[in-house]
Amino acid sequence: MSLRGEPARRDGCGRGKGGVGAVKRARRLPALALAAGVVGVVGLGAEAAPQVTLHYFTWAGGAAADWIREDWIEPFEATHPNIKIQYEAVGFNEFWDKLATYIATGNAPDVIHMSVAYVYDYAKAGWLLNLEPYFKRDLRASDFFMEPAKAVRYPDMERGDLYAIPFGFVATALFYNKDLFNRAGVGYPDASWTWDQVRVAAKKLTLDTTGDGQPDQWGFWSRPSYWVVDPIIHAFGGATLSKDYQQVLLDRPESIAALKFLRDMIWEDRSAPPPSLWKGDLFQDGKVAMYVSTIASLDAYRRIAAFDWDVALMPAGPARRVVRLWPDSFAIPTGSRHPEEAWAFIKSAITRKKMDRYNGSRKIPFLRALALSPEWLEKDQKPNKAVFIESAQYGDPLEFRPRWGEWQGPREAELMKAWRNEVPIEFAAKAAAQVIRNALSRP
Repeated sequence: MSLRGEPARRDGCGRGKGGVGAVKRARRLPALALAAGVVGVVGLGAEAAPQVTLHYFTWAGGAAADWIREDWIEPFEATHPNIKIQYEAVGFNEFWDKLATYIATGNAPDVIHMSVAYVYDYAKAGWLLNLEPYFKRDLRASDFFMEPAKAVRYPDMERGDLYAIPFGFVATALFYNKDLFNRAGVGYPDASWTWDQVRVAAKKLTLDTTGDGQPDQWGFWSRPSYWVVDPIIHAFGGATLSKDYQQVLLDRPESIAALKFLRDMIWEDRSAPPPSLWKGDLFQDGKVAMYVSTIASLDAYRRIAAFDWDVALMPAGPARRVVRLWPDSFAIPTGSRHPEEAWAFIKSAITRKKMDRYNGSRKIPFLRALALSPEWLEKDQKPNKAVFIESAQYGDPLEFRPRWGEWQGPREAELMKAWRNEVPIEFAAKAAAQVIRNALSRP
């Protein structure tokens, strides 16, 4: 996973400062050699293959590096004795700067981990190999969850080619504290719930347990973080960007209605804690009854949460039900000297039918057979992971493009002004929309 901390920073879409800045710097480096163009797909013959060393470059270090080596690299090397893998891991921010240097000096790695925050920009710049021919040649789309793969298509999510290949993905869900529901006598959320029902239940679940006149238990945790606001904006019929990414729609009425819904849970309903009280993980600490999070939170809640909990399908909005999902992926830079061997490694990793420890329980396998296996579903443990499988049919990566890593942070900062009740939500939405327009207009 990409970064540490919040779901975004664990799941391949972190907006580390190196990403887009590295793109801009690399564009200015004359040594960037893309003359090779799209590498042709050439099969490996049955004769004795030459010895090859693949440079595998990633931000996954520490224990993750051990898991990757033991679960992916060593099994691959055992079945491909002519291929050795040189594994290199650096910090997430450093990764993008060093990758730009590698590419610019003609020393591109052969396999990299790729963040959804930058696939669009890197593919547009011509720095990623088009993997669509490889995928179509060797694999069947029906064997995989193709919804998260939309995030790594270019130029558009529906009809574009694959410029990275997912190995696992995360999806949003409604996490809920069963103990708090039981104490309040409120029925658990299920697949029939709408966002209006969440709002009604949240009021019933908000309590002053100490008698000081102020709530200290809340029904819902409303935040302007992208994994919370974006699926709700789309569920209300809004969007941040138009389908062709040319127009900013965040300040349109449908988008503002969704933002107002979330803001009003804090300042009108008083059923969500104000930002001044956001200390730590309020769901994990048992202070909020419902929270939109991702499967990436599963390990932490299993270890730490001292209460009974589960997950439900994302509620439906006035327009539709929307689950935001996004993948962790492999990519092959266009400057790779060994694209066919690099693809062989990627194919080996994504078709593995045993659960690897890097994805583990907290990511949904790209391979359907593995995701549906008893090993991954873990029916003897909480939560009900089948909810995440059901979620895929409603899944959409939404707006991880273009320049998402550049505008997402400032967008959240503008929206936070309304979450803190400093400005009206309409004002915050217009300011956030302008931040995005400014980013998209820059050369």
